[in-house]
Amino acid sequence: MFKDVLSIGGKPGLYKLISHSKNYIIVESLIDGKRMPSYQNEKVSLLRDIVMYGNTEEKKLNELFKTAFELSKGEKITVDIKNNVALQEYFVQIFPDFDRDRIYPNDIKKFINWYNLLIDNKITDFEIEPESAENADEAKETEKEVKKVEKVEKPKAIVPKATKKVSTKSAAPKQSTRVAVKKGS
Repeated sequence: MFKDVLSIGGKPGLYKLISHSKNYIIVESLIDGKRMPSYQNEKVSLLRDIVMYGNTEEKKLNELFKTAFELSKGEKITVDIKNNVALQEYFVQIFPDFDRDRIYPNDIKKFINWYNLLIDNKITDFEIEPESAENADEAKETEKEVKKVEKVEKPKAIVPKATKKVSTKSAAPKQSTRVAVKKGS
């Protein structure tokens, strides 16, 4: 289901949320179906929360996926992803008001790759259901677990308990730089 699909920064593809624990979540790759943990130091984003910039307003990713689905009649998008002009021409059909200064060709490539991956996995219901009381609790719980994993604890500074004066001079014992030379031998 679309509401449980997420992206993990630095890892290719998309993932489906399977379960959660105190310090990590279990995700399943939509590429190969393998399950793995995602820890607190990884940037995890739910697709339903991602927006793309427009000149006048932002649009949620699910709305753009829905438009792409209607435009492609439920098929995968076939655009030359190596041609930046073709990418932008295609994306204008989906989001005519997109901000060209903030949405780069790599963002459009990622959008197309994600869309095609969702189609391959038969995740085509891009609607985010209005929150009923039961669904709202479930959604808040999922969001809370993902945000908990998103938190990255900052390392604490190690401070010695007793501070001593530290000299900037070398701590090695002083040695004479003079060398004694025996005369007469």
